Amino acid sequence: MRLPVILVQNPPASAASLAESLVGNLIGRAGLDLTLVDRFDSLAVDSTDRMTLDGITVPSAVLDWRSEEEIVAALAAIDFHGTRCPHQLDPDGQATPGTSPRRLFLFNLTKHKDVEAIIAELDRLRASLSVRTVSLASPGGGNPITTKQNTADRPDQAAAAKPSPPATPPPQPAKPASTAAPRSDQHLDNLIDQLDQLDV
Repeated sequence: MRLPVILVQNPPASAASLAESLVGNLIGRAGLDLTLVDRFDSLAVDSTDRMTLDGITVPSAVLDWRSEEEIVAALAAIDFHGTRCPHQLDPDGQATPGTSPRRLFLFNLTKHKDVEAIIAELDRLRASLSVRTVSLASPGGGNPITTKQNTADRPDQAAAAKPSPPATPPPQPAKPASTAAPRSDQHLDNLIDQLDQLDV
């Protein structure tokens, strides 16, 4: 699974280098989809940034230059709802009851300024979202074996999960040949002779 990373582009002057470093490390990074937006409270309803956010419906990371509580309030004001989920750089994250089931991992960039730590946590979150538990039947038909499988960056998984087509039916036996005796040349000659004898 891929993790959308929404980065707000209004860093304070003292954090401009941090913002540039984050963008440089996130662009094209495997499994992470970077989206740059203006301040949430400045987005018009018909803006491109607003339409981009409306298209994100999966768990997402939000990186902003304000507190986690302020991020939640700003997102709610533009109808981008979600449940704040704790992670290693936001261990005190409390889920907000009654909000969307979409999970949001919030990063307050005024507190966290170590680019490597932020990228590592984003990679860890993406990997945790990509692990699925799969139940496999054992060869002897006993208890199923439970294993974990990483599904990140596996677009062929859906094709592999498709059931195989049904077996082709066995060919039908050939119908027996007709038992009627074929007409002989003699029979044909007799008919021609009879026609010749007719006085037409």
